[in-house]
Amino acid sequence: MNITDSDFEIIIESITAYTGIIPRESHKSGIRSFLEKRCQELEEKEVTKNYVEYITSHNDEVINIINSSTVNETYLFREEKQFLFLRDIVFPELRHKLPPIKIWSAASSSGEEIYSLALLAKSCRIPAEYTASDINTDVLEKCKAGVYKKNSVRSVDGARFHYLLEPYKQKDGTFHMPVEISHFIKTEHINLADLAKGIIPENLPKQQHVIFIRNVFIYFSFEMRSKILEVLAEHCLADDGYLFVSMNEVASLENSCIPPTLKKRSHDTVFYFQKSNA
Repeated sequence: MNITDSDFEIIIESITAYTGIIPRESHKSGIRSFLEKRCQELEEKEVTKNYVEYITSHNDEVINIINSSTVNETYLFREEKQFLFLRDIVFPELRHKLPPIKIWSAASSSGEEIYSLALLAKSCRIPAEYTASDINTDVLEKCKAGVYKKNSVRSVDGARFHYLLEPYKQKDGTFHMPVEISHFIKTEHINLADLAKGIIPENLPKQQHVIFIRNVFIYFSFEMRSKILEVLAEHCLADDGYLFVSMNEVASLENSCIPPTLKKRSHDTVFYFQKSNA
């Protein structure tokens, strides 16, 4: 069983149609490696179908491809300036809201982001409910487990918050998130591409005070960015709620794709969006 160039292009187009992700060339090489390895495994099981034919009749195989083709690199307290802004400005402001406040990591990967948010809120004595969502079912399972290796911590970025991790550091250098935090983290399987298609899933978080949706817009088209932001503003953010993208993505979000109710603001070098119905 081989993957021809035409088969590979069909699979890449299918990934884009389902997830909205437009893989870069470096990204495609990783996908191809997975597919070649997978074909070898199927050959050993004496599967004789063409691979494209095979996946059309095996939904689990489609999930495997999606899980292998999404980028999941992240670490605890990534882009620490945003967390400093939350600690010093946003959380003190939200403390006056009716508890608990709601926080959503909308492309959570293996969960380092949502646990960073939860540890910070706990340290600020902010009662909160948390949602972690992703299209990749494998990383959501890792998020539920809440166990992270040494490479989930960086020596520089995020270092100002390492003291919050110390109580949960094990002798082998791994970090085990506490039950009193993981208990309040709900995981949801959400495909952001559905939002761009006008599909509003039942499990879409509503009335969120803080939404982190970082390092995904760089893989989406202008049209998808615009539609996803529109849905988040209309259906997900509470009034005056905060939305954060990666600091590297801000420049890629043209003003024309930002809905009128989302106001682009800045605090020192931190850019963010805030919902305003005025």
